This record gives sequence, C-alpha cells and structure tokens, in this order.
Amino acid sequence: MKLWHKIFVSIFVIFTITFNVGVFYITSYSYNFNRERERENAIREQQMIQSSIENRIISAEALFPNIANANLMLATIVSSLSDFYEPQGVLLALFNENGDIIHNDMLSITIDNQLLIFESTSQKNTMEETINNKRHIVVASILPEYPHLTFVYARDISQIDDFRSDISRVFAFVNVIVLIFLGISVYLLLRHIIKPIINMKTTVAEIADGAYNKRVVVNSRDELGALANSFNRMADSVEENMKQLTKASEEKQQFIDDLTHEIKTPLTSILGYSEYLQFAKYTENERIIATGYLYETAMRLNTLSDKLLDLTYSRDENIEKKALDTRILFEDLTAMVLPVLAPRNIKLDTSVDLPEITGDETLLLAMLRNLVENAARASADGSLITVRAYKEKYPILEVSDKGCGMEQKDVERIMAPFYRVDKSRSRKFGGVGLGLSIVSQIASLHGAKVNVVSVPNVGTTVKISFTSS
Repeated sequence: MKLWHKIFVSIFVIFTITFNVGVFYITSYSYNFNRERERENAIREQQMIQSSIENRIISAEALFPNIANANLMLATIVSSLSDFYEPQGVLLALFNENGDIIHNDMLSITIDNQLLIFESTSQKNTMEETINNKRHIVVASILPEYPHLTFVYARDISQIDDFRSDISRVFAFVNVIVLIFLGISVYLLLRHIIKPIINMKTTVAEIADGAYNKRVVVNSRDELGALANSFNRMADSVEENMKQLTKASEEKQQFIDDLTHEIKTPLTSILGYSEYLQFAKYTENERIIATGYLYETAMRLNTLSDKLLDLTYSRDENIEKKALDTRILFEDLTAMVLPVLAPRNIKLDTSVDLPEITGDETLLLAMLRNLVENAARASADGSLITVRAYKEKYPILEVSDKGCGMEQKDVERIMAPFYRVDKSRSRKFGGVGLGLSIVSQIASLHGAKVNVVSVPNVGTTVKISFTSS
C-alpha cells in the first residue's frame, strides 16, 4: 500500500470512528435527557391528577359519606378524568388495598407488584412498560387522604424513541454526505501534498539509473521544501563525487596505459638485443653497440622505477614539515643535479632572498630536482637555468629556463602522469613524463600552488607559492 493510501485510509477510519462515537454520545445524551425530563413531567402530572381525584372524592363525600369505599362510584370519578387524558396519551388506574381493580386503562399489561408496594404515603414508584406497542412511563403512589387507594398513572413516551430513530437516520445521512465530501477533499489534498514526494521518487529513480544531473523541483517552504533542498544538495555532492571518481578512474586507466607503454617499449628493445646477442653472428663492434643499447634501455627502466617510487612517496600525506635553511637546500640541489647538467655544459644559477622555508627536505629536493631536470631537457647545451627563493605575498620557489617553451594547451596538461610535450627529446634525455606530476603532488602536500608560464622559443618559468605558510 502506498504512503498516501495509508494516510487516506487512516484519516477516513479515524474520522468515521470519531464522528460516529460523537453521534452516538450526542444521541444517547439527548435520549436520556428527554427520557428524564418525561419522567419528571410524568411525576408532576401524576401528582396533579392524584390531587384532582382526592378533591373530587372529598367533594362527593358531602353527598355520599361512604364513597371512598364504593368502588363503582370511585370508578366513575376516575373514568371521567381518564376520558379527558387518554387522547393526550395518558392512561389511569386505581386499586384498593386488596389489590382489586377499581379502574384500569392498562389492561394490556400486568402491573408489577413491586410498583404497588410503598413505605410511606409520599413515596412514588416509577417504571417503564410497553403498552399497546408503545413505551410508557408508569408512576404509582398512595392517595395521602385515602391510604387504602393506590393511583397508577402511565404516560406515553414513545415520541422520544421516535426522536432517537429520526435523529439517528439524520445523522446516518449526514455521516454519508460528510464521508463522501471528506473522502474527495482528503484525496485531492493528499494528491497535492504527495506530488512533491512522487516527483522526488521519480528523480531518485533517474539518479539511480545514472542521470546524476537531475534535481527535485519543489516550490514550497515547508518540510517537503526543506527535504527537497537537502536532497538536491546531496545530489550535487553525489554528482561531484561521481565526476571525481570518473575522472580518477580515467586518470588511473590512462596512467596504467601509459605505464604499460613505457615499460613495453624498453622491454621490446631488451628482448630484441638479447636475442640478437644470443643467436646472431656479430663483430666486437656490433656487440659493443648492442650492449650499449641494452644498458641505455635498462637505465630508462631504472629511471622509470625511481620516478614511480618518488610519485608513490609524494602521495604520503604524513609528512613532517620543519624550517629549512634555503641556502643549504639549494647547495644540496646543485650537487644533486650536477651529473645531469655538467655533460651538457648547462649552468645552474641560484638566488636566495628567502632565509628559510618550511617543508619536508627530501620532498622539496625531489620537487626542485624534477623541475631542474625538466628545464634541462627543454634547454639547449650551454644554456642557463635559474632557481630562486624569495617572498612576495607568500614564500616562492621558482625555476626558470631559456629553453624551447610550450604552447598553452601543453601547459594545461603537463601535470598529468606520462605526459610529454616532445617525446623524442624526453626519450633522448631519459625523461618518462612523471617529473611534473611528482612536483604537483609534493606541492599539494605542502599546501602550495604550482603556476607555469611558458612561451614557445622563449622559455618556461615554474613558480611554487606556499600559500599555507
């Protein structure tokens, strides 16, 4: 059962029960109130008729002194009153002390003996009886002036039963009308209220099927509106995470593809020259050339292995930062890159206008080494590479060269693993395309930003700004 069906049925059932309980209470209260009022009216009217009977007997005693014991004459007195009250739904009866009937309009019922037992002349006994298929309230009492006579009065109160039946039919009709109106109203209202939830359900299903750009549109400021806004924020987060995961997956796959290619190329060379040395007939000069190729290829694999280790180490976020003497850091860098620069007569010029810098010494040296080696690959023999440390708004490490430079489209991609602007030049100088990716990782661990400015045939400048220092 759907949610709005449950709400609809619950409201319908609760209202029906509440309404009918209320109707039952009102009807019962009204019936009991009217019955009590009829009882009180019956007692008053019985008292009035009883007084009239006593007065008539007293008046008749002036002519007939023994009339109080003359049943026939007493019957005549009561009969005249009975003829007057019977059209009003009132029945009368008179009994003597022996229980003999002097007059009785209630022949269709048997008078309960308990009704005729009294403890005092002022006592009035009441009961309800059905006479001629109609409910009557019966009141009995002794005539105070003539204790040997018992007067019984019965009043038709069937109208209150008819009233209860009529009012029950009216309420039943009203109940049906109200329930129909309520059902239609609640149905339309719930459909209106539940519409945003239905829309949200549809959107959730679409997002689950991969449509991460879908959003819930709810133009209300109530709890559903707040829920929709929260859901949309969650969807934004999911979409962003999925984009990041997709990008990471694509980058990972690209990394694997590039790494496979980088490994396959030297392995092919190694296998080829190994097979040549094993089976071919060659001269000593050819052997030296072949083993030279094997050595160069093995060195390329070794360089690739070192770079991968650097890249893995640079992703370790648990680095220990400390204040480093910038001058000593540059001296260590110079000693580290000298074997790469010296064979090509490339000069390294260092400028220190920043006494110290905070970071991990090993990682910073690896970062600067990669930048210098990249600059060397882009530079001609005998050129100059400059490394500077200074402070503007933030501490800055800068490496610049006067090499071949890059187009802007290449600048935007050089941080990606294995990306090389000029593959032939990179291979010539042992590059594997991981240097700037390592630089980017190390800068990120230090809370620094990498900014590359390059102009073709002019040179490249790489600035590392330590914005978190």
